[in-house]
Order: sequence, then structure tokens, then C-alpha cells
Amino acid sequence: MTQWSVTATGVLAVLALVAAARYHAVSVTQRGRADRLQHELARLQEQLTAELSRRGAELAAVQQEQELTASTQRAFLSVARRILVMAHDQQALLDEMERTHDDPALLEGLLKADHAAAQQARLAQTLAVLCGARAGRHWPEPVPLEDVVRGAQSRILPFQRVVVRSRIETAVVGAAAEALIHAIAELLDNATRYSPPSTQVFVTLMPVHNGAVIEIDDGGVGMPEQAVAKASAALAGGSTLEVSRLGEVPQLGLAAVGRLAEQYGFRVTLSSAPSPYGGVRVVVLLPNALLTEPLPPTVPGRGAGGGGL
Repeated sequence: MTQWSVTATGVLAVLALVAAARYHAVSVTQRGRADRLQHELARLQEQLTAELSRRGAELAAVQQEQELTASTQRAFLSVARRILVMAHDQQALLDEMERTHDDPALLEGLLKADHAAAQQARLAQTLAVLCGARAGRHWPEPVPLEDVVRGAQSRILPFQRVVVRSRIETAVVGAAAEALIHAIAELLDNATRYSPPSTQVFVTLMPVHNGAVIEIDDGGVGMPEQAVAKASAALAGGSTLEVSRLGEVPQLGLAAVGRLAEQYGFRVTLSSAPSPYGGVRVVVLLPNALLTEPLPPTVPGRGAGGGGL
């Protein structure tokens, strides 16, 4: 064997040792990485299991809350309909008494009782709307817009404080008339409730290029910006009846107006600027889709004052 062969053999042996050492080092490094990855994977699996468990508990709680809310809404809707039936029965009895008596003092008392029953019916209908019901009465024919407002006026107790000024001859389609009557009644109730009893509430009806508007102006002290923002949020729609959020003095009317506006396609806005009379101005915009030509005046005696679900 030559010297060169011995040297080559030695070099090969050294290279083999170096390769073995490098392989061992790489193997150790890879095993370390594999162990770290295994531990990381186990940690992530534990986190995922905990997160899934937490999400499952949250979902169960949400479902339970939704079921409780739905159950509460069904209960309130049942109560609202019972109150409404009783109020209508009371109004029917009062109507009969009004037709059979002519004593002025008695008739005045019957009229006040009739209006009190109308308040009961309106509150019941508000509860029903917030529980997801639609304004159930469907007028078979279009109702003149002025009659809609007069009907709403008849559903509030201080009806004599409302002054209606009409500059338009149009009608509301029958499918939306009851919803609009109820919404305007709630707005008029708010306007009279939060303004001095010595003042009037002015309602102006007029056409605009894409429909008609109903402006409601009261002579109250106005509203601070925070109250305007809260009322505007309620009028934006989407509110449902949640007992836990009603508060000690629940304000249901504006929330019901917002739901009806959302359902039937009209818009209600509250102006942050004072009305010309120093109070609050509310504007109801009715699109052309809700309006039609009025029918000839062959209207029954009570007009649009009744309610129903």
C-alpha cells in the first residue's frame, strides 16, 4: 500500500467520523425540535379544548337567554291580546251607551271612558309590536292621510290639544294605515305628555318630491342632545321587548314606532333643533309606495280611530 493510499484511507475515516458526528448532532437537534413541537402542539390542543368549552358554555347561555326572551315575548303578546280584547269590548259597550243616552253630563263621562279604553288598547298594541307582532288590522281601502292623523289623535287622552293642518290630499294604502295610525298616536302622546298642558301640539301634513311628510311640533322645553340621541336610536328600529332592559319606568312608545317604521317602510326623525314653538319637532316621511289616491268620502262614523291586532 502506498503512502497516498494510506493518507486517503485516513482522510476517508476522518470524513466518516465527521459525517457521523454531524448526523448525530442533527438528529439530536431534530429530536429537540420534534419534542418542542410536540409540547407546543399539546399546549395548543389544551388551549383549543378550553376555548371550545368556553365557547360552548357561552353559546348555551346565549341560547338559554334567547329562549327566555322568546318565552317572555310570547307571554307578553298573550297578555297584550287579552287586554286589547277587553278594551275593545269596553269600547263597544260604551258606544252602545252613547247611542242610547242623550244626557250631556253622562255623554261627557262616557266619552272620557271611551278615550281611557283607547289608551288601554294602544298600550296593548305597543306591547304586541315590541313582541314581534305586526299592526294586525288591515284596512280594506286606502285611508286619507288626514283621517290617519285624526284617528291617531282620537287614541290619546288630551286629543283636544292637537291642531291638524293639512296641505295635501292623498291617502295611505290600507295595509299600512293601522301601523301609521298607531305610530302617530304614540308620537302625539309623547308630544302632549312632555309639553305644558296649556300648550298645543301642531301637526302639519304636506307633500314632498318623494312622498309626504307629517310634522309634529310641540311647545315643550325641548330635549338635551343625549336624550335626542337616545330617542333617535329607538326610532331607528330593531328594538324588541327585553324585560331586563325595560327599567323602572319603561319607555315603550318610541321603540314601537321604530319597529313599525322598519316593518312598513316609513321613516321617523327627531330634529335636534327646537321646533318653531320652542319644543321638539318630529318628522314622519312617507314614501310614495305607501301613498295612493283617496277614495270618495263614504267613511263610517268612527273613521280611523279604532285599533286592532
